[in-house]
Parts: sequence; C-alpha cells; structure tokens
Amino acid sequence: MKLTTTGDQPFRICQLTDIHLGATPLNAASQQTLAAIDHLLATQDFDLIMLTGDLLWGKEVQRPDQTLTALYGTLNQYPVPVAVTYGNHDGEGPYTRAKLRELESLIRYPADKHQAMVTNDRESYTLEVTRDGQLAHVFYVWDSGAYSHWPSDEQYAAIEPEQIDWFYRLPYARTVDQVDLGFIHIPLPEYQLAAAHVMTGGKNEEICSPVTNSGLFYSLKRAGNVKALFAGHDHDNNFTGTTGGIDLNYGNVTGYNTYGTLPRGARTISVWSDHYETDVILFPTED
Repeated sequence: MKLTTTGDQPFRICQLTDIHLGATPLNAASQQTLAAIDHLLATQDFDLIMLTGDLLWGKEVQRPDQTLTALYGTLNQYPVPVAVTYGNHDGEGPYTRAKLRELESLIRYPADKHQAMVTNDRESYTLEVTRDGQLAHVFYVWDSGAYSHWPSDEQYAAIEPEQIDWFYRLPYARTVDQVDLGFIHIPLPEYQLAAAHVMTGGKNEEICSPVTNSGLFYSLKRAGNVKALFAGHDHDNNFTGTTGGIDLNYGNVTGYNTYGTLPRGARTISVWSDHYETDVILFPTED
C-alpha cells in the first residue's frame, strides 16, 4: 500500500515493538498481547503500523508461520499499511530472516517498500510518504541484525558498512528542512549519550547497544534530514532523548509474554511537514 497524507494533516504511525509471541497454541500472555493490539487498532486511527523487531520468542517457536499467522491475522482486520523489521530473537528459531521475510506475504496490507537491499540476510529499505501527491517524507528502515560477528568481544551486532553505504547512495534529496525518520531494533551506541538528555519517558535498564560503533549516527547527522530514530530491544526503556541534533527514541514494549516492568503499550508518531511529535499509548489494565 502507498503511504499518503493530505494538506496539514499529520501522518500517524503506530510503533509496536518487542511483541515476543510464543509458540502455538498461544499462551495466555501472547493472547493478551494480541487482544491489546486489536483494541488499540480498533480505537485509534493510524496511517502506518511499524513493527520494530522481536515479533517472536525465536527459540521457543518451532512454527513461526503459525505464530505470525496469528499476529498478522490481528493486523489484517484493519486496512492500515504494515512494515516490518526484525530483532535479535526473531531468527533464533528454525526460520532464517529470508524465510521470515517470505512470511510477510501473510500481511494483507503491506506498506510499499522502496530501494530494498539485503546484506548478511538483513534487509534495509525505505518507505515513501506523499503529501498531496508529492514526496514529503522518507522513512529509513534498517534491520539491525542479531549477534556480533565476534561474540567473544561483544554481544550485539553493529549496523553493517554496506547498510550505511546504502543510505549514502539512495536517490533522495537530503536537506535539514526535511522531516524524515529512521527505524531499527537494536539501539545505536549513541543512545548512551541521549540517555543524558532525556526529554520524556524513562531509562530503567542498561542500554544494550553494540560496542562497535560502525558510524550510522555520523551519517545521519551529516545528511541532516533524519530528525529522529526509533528503536526497541530494551524493554524497560521507553525514553526520548537527544544528542547531536537527532532525537533517539525507544518504542514502548508491546508484548506481555516477556520480561519488563513497564506497562505495555505502543509509541505513536505524528509527522507534519515541518516537525514530528511522539507519545506513548499504554494498553488498558484489566480490573
């Protein structure tokens, strides 16, 4: 599906992250997650649903096709474009990332991908938003991978150089007047710096970024068009911080079938022609 908006209307995004559905038949916590997502989408209007990784508890899910059928079946009830990137747990089970991407065919309303590139089984792509028929915003999606090539030195993967080169080579004009966004799963090392300048939300656990800094943040800062980055991964962090003129945001953990003390919910992002705003919507609690 094409991503469009008109006039002075904001383009509204729902970021769901760290859903962590388990094996089928789904346990009570996974069923609660899907019910909460269903309620959110039934009561809020969005122009895009962005899934930023760890859809699955990979090692526990021997039939990812069945679990993702349940997730996508919930999303398919609503005519809202869906885009996906993956986390470190998604590929721990029997399916490679390539196989998981094939299962995106189960999504009834997939967002149109542009400029897609795969390296090391990680897909980077863009989402293009038109406003009154003209390209207004570009959202950059990087699959941040899973675990380091050098596990004795660090745990989590860094963005690959090819993914940064891909960003440089894209045929988009980039100016500081644009309001473009980026989406990943594993936070960049610069989230450590942003944690000293928290504007909203909370930092309640260690920032689990890669140790190696491969330079994506530098590239974004130099280009000037990407005003904010949105990650997942750390379930007890949901802050918006800033460093170097770029806002670094966490989503809010969505899934009940996983660790974390934060109330479950979603991050909403509203994008206007000259700025963006973001907030967290928490799921209703049961009496």
